Amino acid sequence: MFALRHKFQSRYSLVIGLAAWLTIQATSAQAHVKWFASYIIGAPPAPVRLTLSNEWFWLGIGLVVVFFAVARVFERSRFGDPTLDLMDKMTAPLWNRLDDYLRAIIAAFFVAIFAVGGVYLTPDLKTPAEWVSWLELVIAGLIFSRMTMPVAGLGIVALWILALRDYDLFHLFDYLTLGLGVAAYLVLEPSKHQNWSVHRLEALRWGRRSH
Repeated sequence: MFALRHKFQSRYSLVIGLAAWLTIQATSAQAHVKWFASYIIGAPPAPVRLTLSNEWFWLGIGLVVVFFAVARVFERSRFGDPTLDLMDKMTAPLWNRLDDYLRAIIAAFFVAIFAVGGVYLTPDLKTPAEWVSWLELVIAGLIFSRMTMPVAGLGIVALWILALRDYDLFHLFDYLTLGLGVAAYLVLEPSKHQNWSVHRLEALRWGRRSH
């Protein structure tokens, strides 16, 4: 079991390292994320044929395949094991306190959207209700105690459901990770039942795959 975990962490660390390098190399003109691009949130989804005919879509697919192949070749070379061992040592503090790290990141995110103000979970889901922002700040505070983490999770689900009043379900699927994945993590992580808490990271991965 330890060997399998070690192997997974090593490969994961290598892929993350390559992804980080690619991100650093990208220029601002190459960056394209939803929060920083012009779009109409109420617009219907684009037809699949438009996506399949977009050269940038295929370029992205090609880059993923290339970097995956490079990672696999490097991992199997004589430099692979020493590099993976070094990355394991560097990331060991993070792996050993992974839950603390995740809780801090989630709480910081909710503090950030409180500072933005007037949004449901994300800057592009706007609302005139000021109490929503204060609820998000309360959620951030609840995350720091294991006793109140499940309450924070339920609060996130409540905000996600409230956003359905103003926005279509299709657009809320973009934030399924926040609405359900993160909420499930906050409910499962402090559980005293090992059979439940062991699935906390799977909940995050499920939400991310659904994104």
